[in-house]
Amino acid sequence: MVLAKPRRQSFLKLQIARSARLAWRRAGDQRMLPVQLEEVIATCPGARVLMKGQAPSSLAISGVSHDSRVVQDGDLFACIGGKEHDGHEHALGAAKAGAAALLVDRELPVPTPQVVVKNVRSVLGAVSACVYGYPSTVMKVLGVTGTAGKTTVAHALAQALRGCGDEAEVIGTLEGPHTTPEAPELQKALAEMRDRGRRWACLEVSSHGLDYGRVEGTEFAAKLFTNLSPDHLDFHGDMENYFRAKRRLFERDAGVSVISVADEWGSRLAQELQVKDPASLVTVDPTEILNTHLTASGSSFTWRERPIRSQLLGQFNVVNLQLVAETLRALDIDSDLIADALQKVAPIRGRMQPVASQGSDISVVVDYSHKPEALRQALNVSRTFTNQRVWVVFGAGGDRDKSKRPIMGRIASDLADEVIVTSDNPRSEEPAEIASEIVAGAHGGRVTPRVILDRADAIEQAIMEAAPGDLVLVAGKGHEAFQVVGIERRPFDDAKISEKALSYRDGTQ
Repeated sequence: MVLAKPRRQSFLKLQIARSARLAWRRAGDQRMLPVQLEEVIATCPGARVLMKGQAPSSLAISGVSHDSRVVQDGDLFACIGGKEHDGHEHALGAAKAGAAALLVDRELPVPTPQVVVKNVRSVLGAVSACVYGYPSTVMKVLGVTGTAGKTTVAHALAQALRGCGDEAEVIGTLEGPHTTPEAPELQKALAEMRDRGRRWACLEVSSHGLDYGRVEGTEFAAKLFTNLSPDHLDFHGDMENYFRAKRRLFERDAGVSVISVADEWGSRLAQELQVKDPASLVTVDPTEILNTHLTASGSSFTWRERPIRSQLLGQFNVVNLQLVAETLRALDIDSDLIADALQKVAPIRGRMQPVASQGSDISVVVDYSHKPEALRQALNVSRTFTNQRVWVVFGAGGDRDKSKRPIMGRIASDLADEVIVTSDNPRSEEPAEIASEIVAGAHGGRVTPRVILDRADAIEQAIMEAAPGDLVLVAGKGHEAFQVVGIERRPFDDAKISEKALSYRDGTQ
């Protein structure tokens, strides 16, 4: 294999090439055209190129993949190193599957053109954006980060934009296995949205996604911050590192920053951004929302002198909708249009989702609250919906942050009247051990939890034992349609299990 230095293109020539691709996209051509490897190399400062009798200008790249199982002809295969797998070990398989070139951090004994960089992850976002035609420069991308509320805010943004007459879609927790997809999947998804004629993309941006560089190469029209509370501390170590990860989204120069100052972390972020770039900062203060009234069927409030009635449940969703409204206003959408669109935002699947059963004498709500603060909020909201008892059925995910388990146990014990601890997604851990760590936190609390490890049994027992007027909160899994036990993903849907139990209770099945 011969070491070939990439031909030096002037900065002007590269900009002309990029501008030509963007002009082609704006002209409305819907085809996904390949790019030359030469153009890809230009996004990788300091890269070495290993070719065999070819010039970078002669090799076409039609896609990017980091999973050798889904490589297609013409792809650039990115060899990402990880804790459990190293993509370099699958390079030969990717080449045999049709990869046109490899993106690597060391030379490999594989007879395929290789682009050698210092760190594959650090360039993967820019590379992917290049290959897929820089979709975020044609669309408007709204990035939402924070501990809680990302999914609701992203979906509410998209629904509100559609209500204002625009085309918008969401990339996030409900749409795939990762909150924020790896850069190749993200850029491909954005390109497909662009080619479907969408003008807006609403993207959930996780701290993992930011730390791993998954949104590099993406230009944001707006960047939103919801809140910050303890989560993923097994990954970040402490709250300061967690905050720094979230802050990375706002260190980009382009786009407006819309920051909820509902907690100390949002206030701190807003203060830091005020010093850096006050002109592009919008702060959102929940105390400016007036006349809030919460019911079991939704909420009403006043935003900028405009009355709003919403189907979303709970005070925290009023705050979420305020963040949505202020973001759209910052993007020059008419406030009257925004107010009308907010009233049409439908409940988000698995987020304080009522489970309906005609004529039932109890209420059941399914929620994704798998973090301490989210569980606290869900229980507090549930309390406002009934004068009777509040039940909670929940667990904690295995192979995830263990520090939150006793905290969630104490929150449930203090705020619910009946607590059943069960399995969530135990993964490689023993469900009984996870449950014991949750129960340990409840010691000295108001309620002593019961443990029913079978999640279906736990849900059914709570619903069957509940007295008329009681409310049962099924927390932790929300929209998920599976349960991860070991390495197996078993079909499981909290809402469907709850509906079935309600039908038995009500005698309709």
